[in-house]
Amino acid sequence: MKTLLLTAMILSSAAHAVEVKCPDVYPPKTLTLAPDSSDPEGHGLMKRAHLSYTYMQEGELYSEQTLVPPAPVKVKGGWKTEFGLATEMDNWLVCVYGGETWGVGRLERWQRIDRTLTTCILHVKQTKVRQNPYIWTAWAVCK
Repeated sequence: MKTLLLTAMILSSAAHAVEVKCPDVYPPKTLTLAPDSSDPEGHGLMKRAHLSYTYMQEGELYSEQTLVPPAPVKVKGGWKTEFGLATEMDNWLVCVYGGETWGVGRLERWQRIDRTLTTCILHVKQTKVRQNPYIWTAWAVCK
């Protein structure tokens, strides 16, 4: 009976976990730009870009990064960082693309984290390949 209860508790806590993943590569997209006086029919192209940074953010969409992360814990091939989330604020997983090294990039992809979730563990893994010495994968597991 105790084993059954323990198994139910473990499955119940795992069922409430939500995984939010950064795409490894941001796909190329064509854009129609807002018209201005110099170019009434502007067009743009966002080029394909690899993940080059990720972070957790609390507050308004596109606000400046203010959340100071706790110290990361090293794991094989990368690290993980646990964040406590403020349920009265919007929380985001921000994926950054286009940098040549980790921590640099120009294109940000913001993904909202449900306000009912109170903790997230951000996982970052590095894969070394011949063509690109650093390919990154990042995801957050939130409860």
